[in-house]
Amino acid sequence: MAFIPQISEQEASGATAQVYAEVRKTYGKVPDFFAVQGMRPDVIAAEVGVGEAIQKDAALPRMVKEKIGLVVSGINHSSYCIAVHSEVLHHLGVPKSLARHLAIDYPSAPASEPELALFRFAHKLTRQPDEIAAGDVEELRRHGWNDAHIHETVLAVAWFNFVNRISAGLGLIPDF
Repeated sequence: MAFIPQISEQEASGATAQVYAEVRKTYGKVPDFFAVQGMRPDVIAAEVGVGEAIQKDAALPRMVKEKIGLVVSGINHSSYCIAVHSEVLHHLGVPKSLARHLAIDYPSAPASEPELALFRFAHKLTRQPDEIAAGDVEELRRHGWNDAHIHETVLAVAWFNFVNRISAGLGLIPDF
């Protein structure tokens, strides 16, 4: 149970009911992540919009961003986000065993060296953001990543750290 009360779909009215309807279209339900934030439907709508913008296929495919998200969520010990994004990756065709591996021990996961470079960058940006330097970006370029890839990696890492903090701060447990 979350640290603060959730607003269920049955209790929701007005803007909260409207945003819940949109969330349901995407997830098939209103996950606890959103129900616990029901008092701020404006924030839910903004989170959904930003998340969709960051996670959509663009310079990096969504699958790569979801893998980055699992690495970040594993580093942050975010059981909620690990559960949710393992399911997302599974729906994108990634075996659950690989998703679990990325969350628990990404350095030994079966991934290409260029992907592992992204994961190492994500790890450093998550744990030591003040130590990120031009050399870290150059390392990504040496692995074939261009500026658009790097930008989207930074956005994905920032996004997952953001949602990991919400789930931890509100005491969410997996509901997927």
